Amino acid sequence: MPDATKLTSDNRAASLLTPQLIPGPIGPGLMYGGEIVHWPQDPLGEARQWLDVGLAKRPQGPNPELALVLGLGLGWHLKIIRERFPHIRIAVFEPDQALVQTYMDRRVQGFNAEIATEWPAFREFVSRELVHKDGPPPVVVTIPAYQKLWPEAAATFNTHLEAELVRRRVIEKTKATTDSIFLDNLIENISLCATLPDVLLLKGRLSPRPAFVVGAGPSLDQNGALLREAGDKGLILCAAAALKPLLSLGVSPQVIVVLESSDTSSYLKLTEEEAKSLWSQTVLAGAAGCHPNHFKVPGYYRSLYHLNGGQAQILSQGLYLPQGGNAGTAAFALAYVWGLRPLILVGQDQAYQGKWLHAAGTMDNVIDENPGETLKIPGVYGTTVETNTSLLASLNWYAEAAQTIKRATKETRLINASAAGAAIDGFEEAPLNAVLANLPSIAPLNLASHLDRTPKPAPKELKADLRQMAGLLTSLWRLAAKDPARALAEMGSLSRASAFLAQILAPAKRAPNRTGYLNELKKAESMVLKMLAKL
Repeated sequence: MPDATKLTSDNRAASLLTPQLIPGPIGPGLMYGGEIVHWPQDPLGEARQWLDVGLAKRPQGPNPELALVLGLGLGWHLKIIRERFPHIRIAVFEPDQALVQTYMDRRVQGFNAEIATEWPAFREFVSRELVHKDGPPPVVVTIPAYQKLWPEAAATFNTHLEAELVRRRVIEKTKATTDSIFLDNLIENISLCATLPDVLLLKGRLSPRPAFVVGAGPSLDQNGALLREAGDKGLILCAAAALKPLLSLGVSPQVIVVLESSDTSSYLKLTEEEAKSLWSQTVLAGAAGCHPNHFKVPGYYRSLYHLNGGQAQILSQGLYLPQGGNAGTAAFALAYVWGLRPLILVGQDQAYQGKWLHAAGTMDNVIDENPGETLKIPGVYGTTVETNTSLLASLNWYAEAAQTIKRATKETRLINASAAGAAIDGFEEAPLNAVLANLPSIAPLNLASHLDRTPKPAPKELKADLRQMAGLLTSLWRLAAKDPARALAEMGSLSRASAFLAQILAPAKRAPNRTGYLNELKKAESMVLKMLAKL
């Protein structure tokens, strides 16, 4: 990601100039560094044009509740945004401290915007307010003069917001999928939830040791063979896509993580030669809502985990796995939950190598013939690499996870030992051979034996819970047919009482009319009854 703090020499000179106020018919305009920031003849009309541009790029839907703005200026554009949307929150990134002071002294509107002058604070705000909170898409407004005065800041602002919007869409898509495909898969997998161990229940039960979290990035071809000695120094966890490349290098992971709701079980089906390289007690950890075929591939110690608190509430002990929408981030989160330290990334490029996106031997297409628009961002060891907004969204997830981990446990080391690829904020960079050389050998850990001792839900109790839920949903549907208002209030009470009911009732809450509302309630009841039939 471009570093907006590294201004060109011309822009350094511009930042030292005094802001010049220019009298106008309705108030002052502003010139700075030789550029007109606000046109003095009609700053409000100009600001309306900026807002119209931002709204034109925004998806259709409810009015925005959040505006993200590059540049304070004198606040003419902030005044227009607030007039158009009286209750909107406005957050501004301002790259120049002199203009912050000018704004505070001479601003033309009477309310305070939330102002950030450092990227970490702005990124944290965007992550919290844009990515993790529900609400309509934001409106994004940029003062055009800032594109010329601070081109690197403008590039960083636009690139980061685009990536975070992608991450928001991934989360929204995952939520929507959870309400449909993931829940359909959960029905098929429900009997496994009563028989297979939940890997998250190993939290606090493992002895400390390093974790090597392996992705299928193209740099795995460069240093993956070094992982042959990593099994004696820690645990190797990999995304399913990285399994075959690892086995071809003579490396067997101890844990394979699967997240996909579609059928990617071909990643797990091994040839006779590949099977010889796989450790006999390798743990396959699948999301409870992943495609059922993943659990049908022989040769693995099968286990599962839950992606949200609703499922975990009734099917385990409430622990669920936060992740960034792919198996690599899920493997990283699992290693952290288990208490493994340090956390070492390998093959987690989040970037292209030429047109290559994956290591040789992956089941996916390993070359992107039409990458479309790519972005240049800082790479490991001072390089520059190319990525796309989807990969950048994953990169931002790791950076946010690093911030969260550092706040919780400052002593936790996060190491990016990928041989190439993107630099990740919050991770130190070190060659994998150097990391391995500094780690002592450690007694092997048989995860399967630990998982054998974890508690499992009692089928009798699970059936009783589901029967009670089915009865509640039947009563709710009958009430909704007679008195929708009372049913809606009752649905709110049930959702507050049960995270699982909140999850399966969410589509009913979003239904546009009474017919849709009743249909979604009937679907929720049917889903619970199908689960009962599978147990």
